[in-house]
Amino acid sequence: MPLWKGNVPWCILKQMISNMHLHSRFSDGMSWPEDISLEAARLGLDLVALTDHDTMAGVSRFARACESRGLTAVPACEIDVYESQIEYKSELLAYFPNSDAGDCAPQTKGLLRESLQKRRARLEFLLDSAQELYPEKELSFQDLFKDKTGLDFNDGLANEISWSKVDLFLYLKARRCILPEMNYKAFKKRFFAGGLLKKYKLDKPDIATVVQAVHADNGFVVIPHIGHKWDDDIALLYRESEKLRILLGWFRRAGIDGVELYWYNSDFKSAKINGLVREIAKPQGFFFTYGSDCHGAGSGKHTIMKFKGHFDGFPSRKSQP
Repeated sequence: MPLWKGNVPWCILKQMISNMHLHSRFSDGMSWPEDISLEAARLGLDLVALTDHDTMAGVSRFARACESRGLTAVPACEIDVYESQIEYKSELLAYFPNSDAGDCAPQTKGLLRESLQKRRARLEFLLDSAQELYPEKELSFQDLFKDKTGLDFNDGLANEISWSKVDLFLYLKARRCILPEMNYKAFKKRFFAGGLLKKYKLDKPDIATVVQAVHADNGFVVIPHIGHKWDDDIALLYRESEKLRILLGWFRRAGIDGVELYWYNSDFKSAKINGLVREIAKPQGFFFTYGSDCHGAGSGKHTIMKFKGHFDGFPSRKSQP
């Protein structure tokens, strides 16, 4: 059964104050789902979505916590993709508003299981490479798990977490392998681009594969933070607005349903980029979500309070391509 708000199906409610792009410790966020729901309630949000990378393991916990506080939670995730046709190396958001959080999206979850296995294999490979750099530190996956979760090692939970390079970065910092003042950008430049760690290519699904799975599960696919394709550069994006129009047209023909209006680090930049995106995307038949891509306190992207919007609801299926 889909989630309800009071006695009314949430999907027919209008103008809900929403932030639909949030991350937890099940991927690269800093908070557990229950903590995120508490913060969302205190900020007066009505509609939220936990969109962890390549996993929906925290969705049920998030939904229960939100329900206890009178919030509506949409089952969701963010799926890493690579599309060679348009050189798109980013993500797609998937939402399942007509599904129960505990039993939804079997096709999509099958796709995510493959991605989770690949992510864990990459992390263990990179950790082995780090062990060669710091043999005296006795680094281990079990220790990294405890560092990230605060729990004793549990292989079942470890297989539900979407492991990332950020986890390795934070672990090496916690084990004093790298300087505490080093940020993730500098870490990537030195350890990955600089070749200190061995290279590992992570295979990702293409857009058609994701769209097929999400639509089979009666879900909606949304493009997140489209401004990132232009490095969030307002002037460049406006100069290349025709390229934006062409790109969005390609996404629409590929079956993408919506576009995210996003927090671009300032009110001014967000208004300018989102205004252009809305102007170009609306005539093409997209609907719009709102998201801040919050990763929690201490992450450098604690943005849940920075951005929200009045969500009009998901469109009917007949209006989708």
